[in-house]
Formats: sequence, structure tokens, C-alpha cells
Amino acid sequence: MIERDVAELRARVAKLERAVAFFERHLRVTFVDDADSGVSPDVLALVRRGDKLAAIRLHCQNSGASLAEAKRIIDSIE
Repeated sequence: MIERDVAELRARVAKLERAVAFFERHLRVTFVDDADSGVSPDVLALVRRGDKLAAIRLHCQNSGASLAEAKRIIDSIE
């Protein structure tokens, strides 16, 4: 029973991966996993709102990063 469940889950994941690849190709977008960015959800919200300066400032406060480092990180998220 577990083997069958695992096989079904693998098939579903493969189908979802194909769907995501299709949308990326046709919409000409690339998925970036925000969890890998190393910044807080508050900083990500500011970036999404377009308030890049506030995002840089908050990231500096949260992480102790320099302005240059914070700017590089925020620019990579955009």
C-alpha cells in the first residue's frame, strides 16, 4: 500500500513539475524561491510593494549586513 501511495505521489509531482515548466515557458517567467533568499518575510513584502530602499534598510537592521551587501541581496530578489 505504501509503495502504491509513493508511486501516486511521484506521478502527481511529475505532473505538477510539467505544468510549472509549461507556464514558465509560455509566460516567460522564472520561479525564484523566496525561502532561499535569506531575507525576512517583511523585507520580501517591501520588495514586492516596490519599496526597495525600505527593504534594504530593514534587511540591514535585521541581518547586520552592510548597505552594499543588502542592496546586492535586494537587487537579486527583484
